[in-house]
This record gives sequence, C-alpha cells and structure tokens, in this order.
Amino acid sequence: MSDIPSQDNAIKSLLVPMQQTTILLPMACLAEVIDYFRPFDLEDTNNWHLGSVDWRGTQIPLVSFERFNNTEFSPVASTALIAVINKTTATGKYRFYGVVIQGIPQPFRLTRNDVLICDDVPGPAEMTRMVVKEISVMVPDLEALERELSELSHGADHAP
Repeated sequence: MSDIPSQDNAIKSLLVPMQQTTILLPMACLAEVIDYFRPFDLEDTNNWHLGSVDWRGTQIPLVSFERFNNTEFSPVASTALIAVINKTTATGKYRFYGVVIQGIPQPFRLTRNDVLICDDVPGPAEMTRMVVKEISVMVPDLEALERELSELSHGADHAP
C-alpha cells in the first residue's frame, strides 16, 4: 500500500472492462483502443494467444487476458475492442500487443485514498486484487504476460 501515491502524487490510471472483471493499468501502458477484428495466424497458438492483428502496418499478437489468467473467456462479443498495449519490459521481440477488452477504458487519478486491497488470492496472472472507487479490480502481471509473449514463435513487429 505504501507504493500507492498520496493525493498530491496521483497516478494517471485506467479502469479497463474485461469480460469477467475490470483491470487497472497505468495510463502510459495504453497506446490506443481499436475496433475488434478477427486475428490471423491461428494455426500455431495456445489458448490465450488468439493470433495476430495488423495495427498501423505492424503485426502484433492478440491475447485474452482471461485465458492467460486461467479464467473463463466467452466468445468475443460484438462490443469487443482491442486495447493496444505498450510493452512495459525491455525483453522480448514485441513492442506492442493487443488485449481483447469489453468497453472503453475509463481514466482516473489513482491515490492511496482510492484503494482498498482485497484479501482474495490473486490468479496466476494477477499482481493483486483491490477495490478502487467501489469497483472490484485486478492488477495484471504484465511482466509475466510479456515474458510469455517473448516465447512466441511468430514474427516480431517491424515498427521503427
């Protein structure tokens, strides 16, 4: 809890709606939100890697965070979007990747007063669970996801 800033040092954050939960991300992680479209390169994927999508002339992997976290991922709804995420680690071949989301991320400024840490045991791809502004949220382990993405055999993005 000491890592969460006081009111004077708020972190610009996003509440990102997923199928079964809401995830909390620093605003700097989000490059863009785009319409969902069917990924390609599906023949050599595992259950959380849905394939690749073209974003601004670059092929990026598309993932289901729910499946990566070993939770239910229903068929993609007509309201689905893709959050293009800036990679947060220095390792791996992908600079960006897409995550299937279920609505527009909501920005807010995270402070210590906004957070109530839950005693729930986090899933395998979660850092922690908490309540923020009366919404139950999960903080994803992006480092773990990006480590797994670096193991994928598909081609890297080629953006300059």
